[in-house]
Amino acid sequence: MTESSSTEQFYPNTLIVKEISSFIDNEQYDQAYNYLIALTDQQIYDGTWDLCTYLFYLGEKSTDKLCNENEIYAQDALKYVAEHGNPREMLIIMLEQSDKFITDDAFLFHMKLFLLILKRLPIKPSLINSLQDILTLLQCHLHTLEIPAISHDFAGKDLLVFNHDHRINRLLKLTQACVEFFCELRDYFSTTTVIDIRSMLTKSLITLLQDPLIALSYEPINSQESSSYTSIRPLLDCLFTLTPNPIRIIDKDEQQSTLVYLLLTKDDNFNRLPCVYSPSYYLFLSIPFILQLSQDHERVMLTEKACTLTSSVCSRLVPGKEFDQSILDNNQLHELIDALKILLVRSPARQYASLTIGAYRSLFQAFTPLGRYDFLRQQLAKTSYREDSYRTFLCTLFKDEFLSDYRSGSSEIYKGALLFQLLDYLCRLPNGVESDLLEIYDCLCSSLNLIRFIGLVDKQSVNRTLFWSERLTALNETFMKPLRKSIQLARAHYKLEIRNKNDDNNQQVQQPVNTEILVDNMPLAMPNKQEQLETLHTAVTKFDVLDCILSSLSDTFAGEL
Repeated sequence: MTESSSTEQFYPNTLIVKEISSFIDNEQYDQAYNYLIALTDQQIYDGTWDLCTYLFYLGEKSTDKLCNENEIYAQDALKYVAEHGNPREMLIIMLEQSDKFITDDAFLFHMKLFLLILKRLPIKPSLINSLQDILTLLQCHLHTLEIPAISHDFAGKDLLVFNHDHRINRLLKLTQACVEFFCELRDYFSTTTVIDIRSMLTKSLITLLQDPLIALSYEPINSQESSSYTSIRPLLDCLFTLTPNPIRIIDKDEQQSTLVYLLLTKDDNFNRLPCVYSPSYYLFLSIPFILQLSQDHERVMLTEKACTLTSSVCSRLVPGKEFDQSILDNNQLHELIDALKILLVRSPARQYASLTIGAYRSLFQAFTPLGRYDFLRQQLAKTSYREDSYRTFLCTLFKDEFLSDYRSGSSEIYKGALLFQLLDYLCRLPNGVESDLLEIYDCLCSSLNLIRFIGLVDKQSVNRTLFWSERLTALNETFMKPLRKSIQLARAHYKLEIRNKNDDNNQQVQQPVNTEILVDNMPLAMPNKQEQLETLHTAVTKFDVLDCILSSLSDTFAGEL
């Protein structure tokens, strides 16, 4: 709103306002303030509406001076009116002025006025509605703030710069002011039994943890506590004074994900919680929030929270005793496993990728031995061959479980039909000899090495797994022979491609044809012939590696494979 338009819309209609505006127009600010405080309380009380309307207008009036004396006078005068005028009328005007909270200073000043007014209003149940309006108004201002963006491949120094961005500091400063406002309200209304505002303040505090605070990073940097977490700590402290057990107020609302994250990942908050909850309770409490945080791939800090929260709740599970195979019928658990599978490849920065792997292993190890076997069987059965990295990871878990079971000799699950069933999921070509070996290369190498590992651990003279006597011949016919044939065909195909590329390079260069592919009106960078040749040679090298592993297998099994 411009100064001229504001002037046209405001007309002093009381003697008090006319006198004050006359002083202001003549830049006699001291005289204007002395005139105001010389009025009786009854005069100010009766003229509250016109005084506040004029003073809010005056505070927004622009000036060419470096120091805006209009704003300074308006704020001093408004505080005086808040202390002596009609609090109900002033509250109504301030709520109507809500769309004018355009500066942080105005935001902070309004909180001071609200506090003065609330302490002068009669304490009765209807005051709850006014409090709710005020808290909603303050939260709306915070939700309009924008925070800086950060790339998915961030590192420690990037995060340090992010946390010290002026926009982040601004957000945290305003949040701290809000929390201080909440604390003052809590302390003031704790002396009365007429109304109880603890529930409303609790919900409002949790609401503060939504956008944009949800997108901040609260994880340590270089072993130093995040400045964002240091600033947000008073909010959690206030929350615990309102309710000693915040876990009880969590209602599966996805918007409470940051609260759950801060409670369960920060030791100073977690140690305040009652000791009656089990690790499995915390796990299933967290699953809806882990899913919500992990689904937003654009906002990196949400993925960060998903990784950290999952790691925290899984690390508290008791190895080998938390779950048996019956829990694998729980759909929530499978949703968590699927989310972990996605986080394994989408975790921001390397440190969070390792956290996710650790969380997966902790969850896996929480099962009984038979439960872990069924876990592997279900995952291998439902995982596509195209998910090569994940199948390779499952193969690693399979190998670890086999060795542990073999050495302990306690359960002997990984022998006979049960062992062969898992191997069938790994030792198979999806399309026979015509399978794309490069698509399943990593898992193929892991599977071949697993077979060799079984032969080295369980010697033919021992044959505790029955692999030598009951599986070796069938495996050779159904897997090894087709694989050798597939390698032979694939190598021949790629070598032919290499030869054709070399022949093309030796021919005279022809006039280039404009066949570029456009993506978003930008030409897509295509590999040149040299890069294509390098890719083809890499493929042939991979086939040679497979041949080497097969040769080692043949030596291990005395030529039977």
